[in-house]
Amino acid sequence: MDKVVIITGASSGIGLATAKRFLNSGYKVYNISRSESNEDGITSYIADVNDADKMEKIINEINNIEGHIDVFVNNAGFGLCGEIVDADTKAIQNMFSTDLTSVAVNIALVGKIMKKQRYGKIINVSSLSALFPLPYQSCYSSAKAGIEVLSRTARGELKPYNVYVSAVLPGDVKTNFTDARIKNQSEDNKVNKSIAKFEKYERGGMSADKVAKVIVKLARKGKPQPRISVGSLKLLVFLYKILPVRMLDWLIGKLYC
Repeated sequence: MDKVVIITGASSGIGLATAKRFLNSGYKVYNISRSESNEDGITSYIADVNDADKMEKIINEINNIEGHIDVFVNNAGFGLCGEIVDADTKAIQNMFSTDLTSVAVNIALVGKIMKKQRYGKIINVSSLSALFPLPYQSCYSSAKAGIEVLSRTARGELKPYNVYVSAVLPGDVKTNFTDARIKNQSEDNKVNKSIAKFEKYERGGMSADKVAKVIVKLARKGKPQPRISVGSLKLLVFLYKILPVRMLDWLIGKLYC
């Protein structure tokens, strides 16, 4: 029996790289995103992850076709940067809906199926900015921190049914995510310099495939860990455990401002 994985936002970036990795590992791969994947072997459903009714219909349809869902990857999302006081309020609401609320809804929908079948893996793509809130990315960092907490609490609820929820926290990744990010316009040169700095880090970051490799490895484990970071910032992850918040914020400011 083929293993089945559903990935949101698998038409590009980390999602597409992850879909390819799962395909090469013998999984039946489904993509749910606003754009169709052109990769052979991936079945696409066109939907906005904010449409909970449509997501429920699609997830149930895939489950009815296949008879089971082994892995669900919450990957879809977008970035929003700049001073929060300059942000469009509708953009803030849409970003939290896409990057966090939809993740909770999808966990509820697919978790119900996995609880009934008594197995499954749910992997949520968070970010190291969940641990290190970046200047001028307050909404994005908050949403990713929410995914981190949501993953841990949902894991506690579903683990007794052999359903494991994990969060993957990548550092800087070189994808089209950088160019697609919504930027709040600012007349403050300090803000613009900071944004240019973290975008430079992203453009020189690791490949999406490096993150995809970790996601697939996590999915194939019997009991995957609750959280795993990916990338060259593991020293910061260690410092996160030992440094006081004030010192961490100072260090982040030095790196990104």
